[in-house]
Amino acid sequence: MQISHVGLRAFSLAASTVALVSVLAGCVYRSEKTVPVPAASPATTTIVVTQPQRTVTYPEGRYELYGDGKTTPYYWVWVPAGATAPTPPPPPRL
Repeated sequence: MQISHVGLRAFSLAASTVALVSVLAGCVYRSEKTVPVPAASPATTTIVVTQPQRTVTYPEGRYELYGDGKTTPYYWVWVPAGATAPTPPPPPRL
């Protein structure tokens, strides 16, 4: 029994196509995991209220924060180095 040249070529083409598809597709494995959800616990929230930093110091001087943020808006004042703190200026107008 002799295999024709065309039949051998078709078989080779089919085999190489299957091999190419196998290589390009790679191995695909998917698994769905079920992760247990932890039981709901009562939420406890801690609120920490901190005061803003009132002074930022540089070698040439410092910025001082005035105002309380409620009745008087916050505003920064530049104080040159070696100077005493001046009387705070009036807050900016809205």
